[in-house]
Amino acid sequence: MLVAGIMTGTSVDAIDIATCDIESKGDRHTVSLRSFTSSPFLGDLRDLILRCLAGTATLQEMSDLPFELARGYAASLADHCSANDVHPELVAVHGQTIWHHPPVSTWQAGSGPALSALINLPVVSDFRSADLAVGGQGAPLVPIYDHAVYANDTINRVALNIGGMANMTVLVAGAPLDTLMAFDCGPGNVWMDHAARVTYGKSYDTNGSIARAGRVLRPMLAEMMSMPYFSMDPPKSTGRELFTTQELQRLVTKYSHPSSPLEDVLTTVTELTAWSIVDHVQRYAPSCQEVIVSGGGSQNTYLIERIAELSRESGSAWTISVDPLWAEKEAMAFAYLGWRSLHGLPGNVPSVTGAQRPVVLGTIARA
Repeated sequence: MLVAGIMTGTSVDAIDIATCDIESKGDRHTVSLRSFTSSPFLGDLRDLILRCLAGTATLQEMSDLPFELARGYAASLADHCSANDVHPELVAVHGQTIWHHPPVSTWQAGSGPALSALINLPVVSDFRSADLAVGGQGAPLVPIYDHAVYANDTINRVALNIGGMANMTVLVAGAPLDTLMAFDCGPGNVWMDHAARVTYGKSYDTNGSIARAGRVLRPMLAEMMSMPYFSMDPPKSTGRELFTTQELQRLVTKYSHPSSPLEDVLTTVTELTAWSIVDHVQRYAPSCQEVIVSGGGSQNTYLIERIAELSRESGSAWTISVDPLWAEKEAMAFAYLGWRSLHGLPGNVPSVTGAQRPVVLGTIARA
């Protein structure tokens, strides 16, 4: 079956679309990429999303957002299909996370029924609600894809995704799906990107070049490392609700002297992301042999170097590599989750999310 997965992450940087051939061979599923595009938000859509995230949007704008997103997704999908000559039978859309408050509520904006009407195809959306309803965190959901694609019978792996948040799936060699462990380990790009904006007016720190030029503000790093989330045990998930731009601004004001080099702020928040990743691998995957990195953060060469260096300093023996499908992975994962939903297969892993039981995820809007 040819399925299109649409993903917009917490970085709010693009609409990612992956069309995938998905096959079932007994209890094994294969997910093969057919085509991928990453396109910017058109018009004022990104500004509308950012106002909703900042809490400055009006009630009318918050009501408009799901429909504006549906129109944006439809336009991007039409361009994708035309450019790549693909004709998906199903579309799975993650939606734009505006609020994530487990285990009470979550909101991934984007109207599945509206999108289905616009493209005349069945659409699966609202993937996280069902898991929350049975006591789960509603996240992370990508681990079921990680297990299908990266699990190995002889190698202990960690699949690490560095998007707005950083999350990892612990893949013990030969371990069954129902014993899987995965969680958000903390901020990925979200604080680094904000630091780049407020210090240098850039959307992000290309290759980590700014952070590479600075030094770590140790008192600031120590206070960030003391945040309770880092010491919590899984299941756990997080987002912009905890790692807010306001909290980062407070820390910068407190620890960065006006005469201090601006790059020190980026160096420090980059160090936090690297430290939290290595710390969680050590705690929850001590026998890890290989870390496979995806997401936008995988292209920050300074961040990857710091992860490798901190792992060596701690005596860890694992290798680190960047997934060739680093940009495509999350859109591919939601294509797979949509396929599972259409076929009545559970999409959550209770050992990961803390849910009481496996459930079929999402709402299906049929064309």
